[in-house]
Amino acid sequence: PPSQLAMAVQPSINAPAAFLLLLVLASAGLVESLSVVGRVRLKLGFGKALREDAVARYFEGVTTKNRELIASCFPAEGASIRDVCGLSQDEKTATRDQLADRCMEFVAAHPDCVVHFHHPPTALGGKGNRWVFAHWYETGTWSGESLGITPQNTPLSVEGQTRFLVNDDLKIERIVVTRTFSDWEKMT
Repeated sequence: PPSQLAMAVQPSINAPAAFLLLLVLASAGLVESLSVVGRVRLKLGFGKALREDAVARYFEGVTTKNRELIASCFPAEGASIRDVCGLSQDEKTATRDQLADRCMEFVAAHPDCVVHFHHPPTALGGKGNRWVFAHWYETGTWSGESLGITPQNTPLSVEGQTRFLVNDDLKIERIVVTRTFSDWEKMT
């Protein structure tokens, strides 16, 4: 483990120095994965870029129509979602498979869907702040059949602002979205 590596370099090294060494090794790419160092950085509020990347992966999954990538952005137990503009503004919990499947239904209806940003995923940073914000819009055409609904070949023009609560495992555990709806969504 990285902590043993730090101690092996200098057997009499003290804890703060070991932590500093781990940070240096991690920033140099010598310690990979979300290790103890990564978790400590997140807890101390230095995980801004890591949290932003977690949300960017979700949007990449939508644009590339990659169900596995989308599902991997959520914890195994799923996430809660609140659609402020939806018919029901109640917060609901969905499994990661349900979340990924719904995204795939959407991109099946809009096969040329591309996500763009007015403001890309942005975390405020700071200790205890786990929220990432994005102001996005999607373009494309409703040209695919999904959920048995015949495509109308109308332009896709939706946009929204979303807050994502990203946990210390870099998984999205809560979504709060304010957005417009596609013609397809209005029929589902």
